[in-house]
Amino acid sequence: MTGPLRAILLTMLLATLLAVPFVARAWNWADDNNGLSGGAAFAQSKAVCERLRDKTPPDSDRPDAAAANGLAGCDAENLYYGIGETADPRKARLCAFTQMDEGAGTPYSGSPFGGRAMLMTIYANGVGAARDLELATALACRVNGAPAEEDLRVKHLQALKSKHWRGRDFSFCDDITSGYAGGVCAAHAGSMARAERAQRLSALLATWPATTRRAFTPLEKEKNNYVSASTDNEVDLSGTLRTAFMVQQEQRLNDQFATMLNKLENNNAPTETDYAASDRTMNQVYKTLMAGGDPAGTVARKGIRTAQRAWLRYRDAWLRFAATAYPDVGADRLGTWLTRQRIEELRSWLPGQ
Repeated sequence: MTGPLRAILLTMLLATLLAVPFVARAWNWADDNNGLSGGAAFAQSKAVCERLRDKTPPDSDRPDAAAANGLAGCDAENLYYGIGETADPRKARLCAFTQMDEGAGTPYSGSPFGGRAMLMTIYANGVGAARDLELATALACRVNGAPAEEDLRVKHLQALKSKHWRGRDFSFCDDITSGYAGGVCAAHAGSMARAERAQRLSALLATWPATTRRAFTPLEKEKNNYVSASTDNEVDLSGTLRTAFMVQQEQRLNDQFATMLNKLENNNAPTETDYAASDRTMNQVYKTLMAGGDPAGTVARKGIRTAQRAWLRYRDAWLRFAATAYPDVGADRLGTWLTRQRIEELRSWLPGQ
């Protein structure tokens, strides 16, 4: 996750915290009657939360003191979903209790993929603990968020209970309506995709000789620099879904890179060789952008210039690596392929596009 993306998420979470008055006991949707959350529209879900107010997880599901000490700094999201490590739902449950206890006394305890919210998911799916949709609903009542999300999530869980649902794919993201939650869920999806890509890349690198692996290191560095430069400078951050858009851009460029590697490995690269012509077209599009005004929202010519310079270093790193790893492809074919991709990026900011 890039620095600006992380800062945006933290800012939005802080805004959520400040918007909710502090109360001595745990926050509960049944008690929330501020602004848009009041009125008859949400009466049904609030009645459910009132009925389940005192329902709590069994003590036997909590970590003992020794286990809690060993879980300091744990990440329930990674443990539950297997992000960057082997999935361990039981340990994720113990970790989530630790996270929740660390946040006790605050109206919003933990992230949507940690603490109380993670326990909601665990008990809903019956993965890491015995399924208990009433308990999952009670926990949902204590996960603060946008009013529409609160209402939808409580009703959703109760509907699953009424039809004796036995699935395992309930998620916090099923019922989101706000820009903040959209960003959080995009970041979650991005983390999972990133871990999967890393696993595939690791398997691929294991098949390469040492010389190819060494040659790949500077390419991966320049790829990461370009992805960060584009994500930070070529995404309009003026809307409430700005975090989601940043994650989408990051994932799209990383997927593009992974696809190129896969095609090169399988001798399936495009055969066009108009590198010089493509380069001229790209330079013309770039000059047109630099000669006009700032494209849109927070995207400015200065930022596009920063990303373009990072892309040029990325392109050159690709050509150097391919000369070692895929000498039969040739600079003209690979250069044409890379340049056409960049042309599409730049054209998206032209007027009317």
